[in-house]
Amino acid sequence: MNKEEQIRILLHSEEYNEEQLDKMLEDTHIPTPNVDKEWQRFKTRTQSKQQHRSKPLQWAATLAILAALSGISYAAIYHLALKEKEETLSPLPLKVGEPEGTIKSPFKGDIEGQDTVRTAQNFNNVQLQEIMNQLKKDFGVKVVFSNEKARTIRLYLSWDADDKLQDIVNRINHFEKVHLTLSDGTITIE
Repeated sequence: MNKEEQIRILLHSEEYNEEQLDKMLEDTHIPTPNVDKEWQRFKTRTQSKQQHRSKPLQWAATLAILAALSGISYAAIYHLALKEKEETLSPLPLKVGEPEGTIKSPFKGDIEGQDTVRTAQNFNNVQLQEIMNQLKKDFGVKVVFSNEKARTIRLYLSWDADDKLQDIVNRINHFEKVHLTLSDGTITIE
């Protein structure tokens, strides 16, 4: 029985009797695959694919390990450098009653003969007069207002405890409405 007849019988089996259907089933021969041979072919194909896949994974793992080791090395070097810097600039001990976060420098202040004891400051919409009072307190400077209107100018300003007075003055000078001059321990506001 040829293929066309088999297809016709499958599609219209109601038109055929039992005998014809049995004959068709007997004529149909499906080859049985050799399981061992097919298994070996499958194994060799998957092994070669795994070998191709493992190379990029090995490279990725190697790069990840190198990146991690580099990061650890950098952190160790940075930590040692920071520790060495802290040891050379270690702050003096705080006196009883001084607020936490105060940095007391072992060096002389910006003005000859004065020790500096400062804390970080943060001013949000504060009058310049108040900021200048804090600078007087922290740095022991004299403040002179040549422009009286400048006292009420409101600013947003912050500085760290280890910032230098000249840096703070320069930061304030970036504002358009005010100009400060630092000379001989006196800040002049124009």
